[in-house]
Amino acid sequence: MNKDRKGSLYSSILELGKIKISIPVALTGFLGYYRFSTSLSPDLVYTLLGILLLSMGSSTFNQVQEHRTDKLMKRTKSRPIPSGKISVRGAALAGTVEALVGLGLLLLTGSVTASLIGIFTMFWYNLVYTPLKRVTPFAVLPGALIGALPPLIGWAAAGGNIFEREIIIISFFLFIGQMPHYWLILMKVGDEFRDAGLPVITNIFTKSQLRNISFIWILAAAVTVIMFPASGIIQHNWLAFSMLGLILLFLVRMTILSFKGEIMENWRKAFMTVNLFYLFIILLLIGDKFSSPYLY
Repeated sequence: MNKDRKGSLYSSILELGKIKISIPVALTGFLGYYRFSTSLSPDLVYTLLGILLLSMGSSTFNQVQEHRTDKLMKRTKSRPIPSGKISVRGAALAGTVEALVGLGLLLLTGSVTASLIGIFTMFWYNLVYTPLKRVTPFAVLPGALIGALPPLIGWAAAGGNIFEREIIIISFFLFIGQMPHYWLILMKVGDEFRDAGLPVITNIFTKSQLRNISFIWILAAAVTVIMFPASGIIQHNWLAFSMLGLILLFLVRMTILSFKGEIMENWRKAFMTVNLFYLFIILLLIGDKFSSPYLY
């Protein structure tokens, strides 16, 4: 195999694994691990790589499952399988290797709980959420559970009890946080979903109604963030006030973007604002633990 073909294969494997999404997923796993333990042990590396590879494996299987539908949509027809860069069999093999190696790395942490949650996450993504997308436009609701599980994996891998208040609140925030993200995407690509024969939310709600629903979830996400300082999870007052200030700025900006001008006019800015808000909250939660290891 020449260098060009190898490079194309590696690029296809990364694209199949949605590496740009899988890396943030691993970051939420790091959040869960680091909030319980600041120990920079090999277990942390096993956890991060394990979550990354499981996420890539799930995404690869998802593209195997949906390659026919992907071929019908403008935004997905250039993906590796529909574009012919890699075969269905080759993609399935890549996903299997990623999933098995990822699971093996989680097992190396010694946490059976972390491994079981990892398996359940893949099961939920590929055998529940993905098939549901063909049945109901509301598959996004159970699908949001997927984003709440990686921090639980990290927490368990570090030795934590997954029923402790702190990690439940963090996971709940990430669950709620998926919703405005997904609703904004549906507003943008609903027509493509319909053309591909998938049930779409835009056949039920107008874009104005979708905007209002999305904004309700935005408010819910902001309220959920308030739980961090209110519950005493945040150890530093200045970080707690920073978080509250960030919530205020987020709500003001999203109100302007959501209700000023045409609905889709500010879509990209709204989408980026939502994603950056979640990223900053995650970084604040990590920073709070990083700056106060003596408290734990």
